[in-house]
Amino acid sequence: MKRSKTPIVLITFAAILSLTLHLEQVSAEPITMDINKALDPGPGFGTEKIGTLSIDSQNKTLDISVNLTVTPKEDKVFEAWLVDADGSNYKLSLGAIEAGSLKTSEHMVNPYTYTQFIITEEPLDDVDPNAAGTFGGAELQSPFGQ
Repeated sequence: MKRSKTPIVLITFAAILSLTLHLEQVSAEPITMDINKALDPGPGFGTEKIGTLSIDSQNKTLDISVNLTVTPKEDKVFEAWLVDADGSNYKLSLGAIEAGSLKTSEHMVNPYTYTQFIITEEPLDDVDPNAAGTFGGAELQSPFGQ
């Protein structure tokens, strides 16, 4: 007796479609966390608080707010980054932190792959697109790191 594979294919397709729609609608409660000075030597962050980070995550948009209580050295600027520390180690620049604060809204394909937020201290007129050494940061909480 020949069995039809149609029901299995339809069930599998429905499950994949349901999972895809669910992933596209991921939202999380807004989070606020401390930004701590980096350990020297690193990696990691110590307990010395240097600011706060707030992230409001709705679907694939991150609204990020940074407030620092420290200032960069003369002829330097702080820059904010999201880091895929548990995967590719890719660093996405969020921009310069001016007058101790940064507010940005980023629409991303998958913002939840990032596991860290870091601050670097860069030359004022930096032409190098790569991140300098980590000055401080925070480990991102769930739903990040997925």
